Amino acid sequence: MMRGAMMAVALAAGIWAMPAMAQGADPARMVDLSRPEQVAKLLQEAGYKAELLKHDSNGDPYISSAANGSAFTIEFYDCSAAKGCTSMQFFSWYKKEPYFSVEMANRWNAKKRFLRIVIDKDGDLSTWMDVTTIGKVSFANFSDTVDWWQSMTADLFTFMDEEEKAAGGNK
Repeated sequence: MMRGAMMAVALAAGIWAMPAMAQGADPARMVDLSRPEQVAKLLQEAGYKAELLKHDSNGDPYISSAANGSAFTIEFYDCSAAKGCTSMQFFSWYKKEPYFSVEMANRWNAKKRFLRIVIDKDGDLSTWMDVTTIGKVSFANFSDTVDWWQSMTADLFTFMDEEEKAAGGNK
């Protein structure tokens, strides 16, 4: 499968982009992550695609982006015009593969702390990382959060490649 090679190139580019971006910006600059439009701007400053959208069903904001050659969203929760949003969640979803299993998810979750995965009733894999948005944080903290997401999803792709190989996949 080409995912491993594409992920390696995207990861290498992303790893270089974040430190370069962080060096060009004031790491002590305080940012407000409770405002989805601010988070979108910060992602764009970091060199990521960041399209601010709203869910059709409930109007809640989310950001569509990508890292490591894979799409992800940042979902915002408990939002109001006056106070902003109290949390956000980095989220991605992967269509069912024959090697996806609850046992696979348990192996990942037993060893990983920040990025969680589940296999849903249809056999698809979802992964997420929750972040509080209450109070301002330094730009360096935000950069570190995005870096954690990127690093952990890269680890997940490696793990998935290993799981596919162990299941006798075409690798």
